Amino acid sequence: MPAGQPYFAWIDATETVFGSEHMRWDEPVFSFTLKQDEGDPASLTVVVRRPVNDAGEAIGLLGPGRKIWAWFAFDCGPALIRFRGRLVGIPTSIFEELVTLEFVARPLDVVAQKEALAETLKVLPYYDEVVIDKARRSDPDVVLEGYSAVWHYDRESHVISVSSETDGEDGLVEFLCANGDVLYDGLGLTLTSGPLSRVDVSAEYTWTQQGFGTVDLTNYLVSGWPDSVNGEISSYTMSAGDWPKTGAGIGDGWVAAFGDAHDLVDLTVKTKNSGFGTIVKNFDGSGVQTTISKSESYIASSTTHGTNLILGWRTNADTSYSSTTSQDGDGLLYTSSSNYSTSWTESYFAQQAFKPILIAGWKANRQCTERVSFSLFADVQSILTDPEDGEALRIDDVRSVNLSDATEGTPIGDPRRRSYITTARGNQSLEHLIALARAKLMLRARVVEITFAPKLARMAEVTLRKNAFLAEPRVGEATGKIIGYSLGLDGSDGHINCEVRIGCTIGRGGVVAAADGTPTYCSIDYVGADYQQFINQVVLFPLDTSVGYSPPLAAPNDDGLNLLGALRVEDVIEVPLSVVFGPLEQKGNLENDAAPWGNVGAQEAGTDFVKADEAQAEAAKNMLKQYETKATFKLKSMTREFSSDYEIELTELKIPTGYDLEAV
Repeated sequence: MPAGQPYFAWIDATETVFGSEHMRWDEPVFSFTLKQDEGDPASLTVVVRRPVNDAGEAIGLLGPGRKIWAWFAFDCGPALIRFRGRLVGIPTSIFEELVTLEFVARPLDVVAQKEALAETLKVLPYYDEVVIDKARRSDPDVVLEGYSAVWHYDRESHVISVSSETDGEDGLVEFLCANGDVLYDGLGLTLTSGPLSRVDVSAEYTWTQQGFGTVDLTNYLVSGWPDSVNGEISSYTMSAGDWPKTGAGIGDGWVAAFGDAHDLVDLTVKTKNSGFGTIVKNFDGSGVQTTISKSESYIASSTTHGTNLILGWRTNADTSYSSTTSQDGDGLLYTSSSNYSTSWTESYFAQQAFKPILIAGWKANRQCTERVSFSLFADVQSILTDPEDGEALRIDDVRSVNLSDATEGTPIGDPRRRSYITTARGNQSLEHLIALARAKLMLRARVVEITFAPKLARMAEVTLRKNAFLAEPRVGEATGKIIGYSLGLDGSDGHINCEVRIGCTIGRGGVVAAADGTPTYCSIDYVGADYQQFINQVVLFPLDTSVGYSPPLAAPNDDGLNLLGALRVEDVIEVPLSVVFGPLEQKGNLENDAAPWGNVGAQEAGTDFVKADEAQAEAAKNMLKQYETKATFKLKSMTREFSSDYEIELTELKIPTGYDLEAV
């Protein structure tokens, strides 16, 4: 058959492979237009004679039993350009002699294909689930945001694939004016818009820093206690009962995992009664029974620690004497009985000593946020303004899920971490942000669109998955992604119209080189690169040389607690131990203030010594309150919130020179 011959065959939906049997004319085609634009399925418009039956009656094209699928082919000379599609909608001009039919090469399972393909594309750094809302994760279009790519619909197989917006996957088609590949008419060049100069990105990554453990505070507290000896602490106002007990709260996220103390000095009051009796003989040989008794209350001090007593005051009670007389046989009087009693009270300030233990238990639940920001500049040619002063796009709605959430797979790995963005996984999240910015800049750098009319013989090579190189004296040389094409036949004059549209980037070309950087700790060989931090390091975007970044150094704006290791006392103390009125200071003040007290009421006749003693005891209590031992310290909070800011350094984005505007 001669070049320029169209074929049209009504088919069943199952006839997915074009064969020689489809090179027929089920409908006479008077004119057609086959076209496809980037991101859309191919479409076919054909004008055919209105179908009629043997009786000359019109046949409904959408009637029951009618086939709605068709194979269309057009002979371009060296090869056929083919299209398989289904009839959509009601034909136009249905009452005219010629009717227009619309076909589309859109697969019936478009949603299923996209979803299946999207699952294979959910890979870092182009897709980062931690910053994708759960409601959007099932949307296949979301996957392409980091790829700088669009869906591609094959016009024959209806297989959906992904194609780059700037670099065709299936090779390059050359159109050389010198070889007669391009017609003179149909050439056009437009600037779609100004390129983006930069993309400003800010994102937030959050997690709950979690962990638990214990810290033995005993030695820290005892060694810091004034005048402590042999692991013991002492006070005139504090005893073991005042020490934190197991389970007591001792700070934000802190409890006494084990708290214990035992008094070492027995300060209980003991009572001892003693006495003896004797008989006193009179001159006549008679005797008088005399009994002497003694009752005393005292503190039974430990022989090891002593009591370290301070005399407060002495209360003298009444001394009384009474006797009775009797008459002997001679009529003489003699003392037949007598009674003498005296009592006093000595009051002391007693020092207690005890040996404490305090093991603090912690459970962290700290909300952490890292704010990441950067600006990615495009190395593009200027159109109307300097690119650095030109239009900028802002991406500032990126927020992560809780990175320590087990239902999300715990993206942070270990929830005890102080930083996420500085980890290997965090760097992949950073690369995803770069991918988002890179995709925006690459597409907007595709400023130049060139339309040209190739010879029919070249149209069979054209697909939207290819690049095209055009050499034409009026535009010079241009390389761009094929973003649209059309092939049509005008039935009124038999003229064949071919058109190809390419999008050309206006970058300055070039590549970015990686840089190892300088280690901040020691030589790489000593600890290995994975355990080292570097300055002036440049890491390339994965599988790409268009942009590089400097991985951020860990600098969390927190209290310095490293929950990944065993916490030490010096790690967890926020406010050091402070003891007001230690034992020696207490003793000096008590001795000084109690010295004038002496014997209470000794000079006052008729004094109620009981009431005087009670009043003095109340005064002693008030004195002790003035010099009460108070120990305070503060542990770092395990429930605080922290926020850290990281500003990332990037190279310029190198963009290919599809078309050199500066040479025009």
